[in-house]
Amino acid sequence: MHLIIFSDILTPRIKYTFNFIFKDILKAEIEFTGNSQYFLQSEQVKISYGNKQLGDEIFFKSTALLFSNKLEELKPKTIAFGEYLVPFPVEQSALPFDVFAASFFMLSRYEEYLHQKNTEEEFKPLKSLQHKWKVLNKPVIDEWALMIKSIIKKKYPSFKFHEKKFHHQPTIHFNILPGIPKGFLNRTKFVFSALFKKENNYLSSKFDQLTGIGLNNEQVLEEINKIAATKKDKPLYFIDFPNVPIHFTEVNGVSKHFKDQSVGLLRPCVSDKQKMNEIKEGLIKLKKIHPVAIPLTSQQLETLKFPICYLNILNSGITADYSMGYSNVPGFRAGTCTPFNWYDLQLEKVTPLVVNSYCLTDDTLQYLTRDSAVKTLHQYIDAVKVVNGTFYSCWNLKNLSNLPKYKKLRLLFIEMLSYSGN
Repeated sequence: MHLIIFSDILTPRIKYTFNFIFKDILKAEIEFTGNSQYFLQSEQVKISYGNKQLGDEIFFKSTALLFSNKLEELKPKTIAFGEYLVPFPVEQSALPFDVFAASFFMLSRYEEYLHQKNTEEEFKPLKSLQHKWKVLNKPVIDEWALMIKSIIKKKYPSFKFHEKKFHHQPTIHFNILPGIPKGFLNRTKFVFSALFKKENNYLSSKFDQLTGIGLNNEQVLEEINKIAATKKDKPLYFIDFPNVPIHFTEVNGVSKHFKDQSVGLLRPCVSDKQKMNEIKEGLIKLKKIHPVAIPLTSQQLETLKFPICYLNILNSGITADYSMGYSNVPGFRAGTCTPFNWYDLQLEKVTPLVVNSYCLTDDTLQYLTRDSAVKTLHQYIDAVKVVNGTFYSCWNLKNLSNLPKYKKLRLLFIEMLSYSGN
C-alpha cells in the first residue's frame, strides 16, 4: 500500500514539496495523479490538495504559492498555531494552514530570493520571517511532517511508514597555510604572489609560532581522529586553501590524516564576483589532499547568496553542500534537519545539489557561559532527535586544540558527541 496524491494541476513545486515531506522525511511511497476518477476508485491511502475535497480522502486545502511558476513579492498572512505563528492560513482542511506552501516557502528560501532581489545587504536571520514566527529554533517542517503522519495513521491505522533514524554529523573546517618554497627564484615568486593576492596568512602563522600560540593542524587532526575513531558518524572536513599558486601549497603533512575521511572545499562562493576558475583551482588543490573526494562537497560560512552561490557550486561539479545555516545565530535556516535537493526559483526546477543544513556553530557557543552553551547544545540535539533528523554542526579545527584558550569549545565538542550518542 502507498499514498496517492491528487491535485488538479501537478506543478514542479507541488511534486518537489510532497516528495520531500512524504519520501525524504516520512519515508513513504507516493503516487501523483491529476485524474479524479482514478483517484476516487483507488484503494490506496488517498490525499488531495486543492480547493475542495473530492470524497472521504484526507484533504489539505491549498493556497496559490505552489501553483505559481513565478517569483513574486509575497507577504504571507499568519495565524497562531500552538506556541508559534504559521503562514498561509486556510479553513476546512486537515490542518488550519497550507502546510505544503509553508514548507516550500522555507525550503526554497523564497524570502531570501526576494531580499536579494531588492537589496545588496546581507540577509539578517533575526529579521527573517521564521524568527518573527518563532520557528527558527526548530526543524518545523519535520515537525509538521510528523503531524501529517499522525493524521494519516488516525484514518488509516494499518498504513506503515519506513523507519527513519537520528544521525549526528559534525563538520570541521580549517585553513591550509602556504609554505615558503626552496630556492631564491621560487621564494621571490612566492612573496610577490602573496603580496598581489593579499595572502598574509603565512606571515601571521609564523608570528603565532614564534609567540607560542600557533596551531599545528596535523597534531589537532590526529587528536580529533582519535576521538572520532570510536564514534559511528565521522566528521566531515572542509579545507580553505591559500590564494597562491598550487606548487606553493604544502599539503603532504595533513593529507595522511584523510585516508578514510570525507573532505570538501571551504568557501567556494564568497560573492557574486566569484570566478569559476577560482573554485576549480580550489578543487584541484583539494585533489592533492584527497584524490578520491567523490562526491565533491562544499561549505560556505560567510554570506550565502541565492542563486549565484549555488549555481557556481553546481557548475563546478559539486553535488553536496553544507552551507545552509547561519554562522553567528543558531537555528534551522531552511526549516528542516533533513537533507534536500536545492530548488532553483529562477529556473523553477529541482537541481541535483543536495543541501545539508547545519543549525549550530562553535561561533554561537563561544560567547556563552559553559552552562548556557551546554543547554543550547542539548536543546538543538533534542529538537532533531524528536523528529529523527540529522544534527549538523560546524567547528573550526583550531577551537578543538589543546591550547588553554580553546578548552571550553573542545569540551563542548566532546559533550556534543557524547550527548548525541555518536
